[in-house]
Amino acid sequence: GKINMYEEQRVEMVNLTPTMRCNLKCKLCGVLVPHYSYCPQMSRDELADSLKAVFEIIDYIKKLQITGGEPFMYPYLCEAMEECFKYSDKFDKLWILTNGTIPIKKEILEFIKTHKDKIYVHISDYGVKQDVTNKIIEQLKQIGCDYRYLKYYGSQQYYDGWVDQGDFTEHARSKEELKQIFQKCPHVCRGGSWYVRNGEMHWCGRSIRGKELGKVALDKKEYLNIFEGTVEERRKRFKELQSLAYITACDYCNGNYGTTQNEKRYPAGEQM
Repeated sequence: GKINMYEEQRVEMVNLTPTMRCNLKCKLCGVLVPHYSYCPQMSRDELADSLKAVFEIIDYIKKLQITGGEPFMYPYLCEAMEECFKYSDKFDKLWILTNGTIPIKKEILEFIKTHKDKIYVHISDYGVKQDVTNKIIEQLKQIGCDYRYLKYYGSQQYYDGWVDQGDFTEHARSKEELKQIFQKCPHVCRGGSWYVRNGEMHWCGRSIRGKELGKVALDKKEYLNIFEGTVEERRKRFKELQSLAYITACDYCNGNYGTTQNEKRYPAGEQM
């Protein structure tokens, strides 16, 4: 039957990546930041335009995440957060994902304090700069902002560490294998870990990164151009994108993402 475009679109998660720059060089970086010199960064206008487009397509987002790269390296982070809060009735929480090695600037801390009921800071601690990480936690406690702390160094790492997603090697898998990998992927299980950058929205960070590096040739149906066409057309295309059985990027991933096996886990955040 006819898809009703204005049927409410709610999604679990949308990731904005205003910068792909990072101050760490993690060996198993899921979006392969250290392996390539290409680290795009959004202008303020691109960020504002992208948010507007996303909220034309999606009515409500449970977790609106600012990730990267390292968000605290983005020079316009405060403006980016202000931009997000123009849509504060359309998301549940704004999450900021950090590696806990860059002190939070005063103006950002002030902004977080003002909006602390709707902001959540997610700290992945790779044991690199303990003093800075501790200070960040202290600052967040002082202003009463919720945070999530994951220990990713030494023994008893969160979830036994990381998985190795691979280096965009093509696996030439069958459609059935691709479907299985896609269905087991935690990004997909939560209804998509939607990534927004370069005027596009992708199922996962690996898909968007693979395309921008020219490593994965995607079909136009496998991602959404968030600026192309009318709002109705874009909503319809997003609906279609959500109904895919797998994406090409799955063939360029090791496919271990949904695994709980310890032997497929590696120490997280090891520096190259």
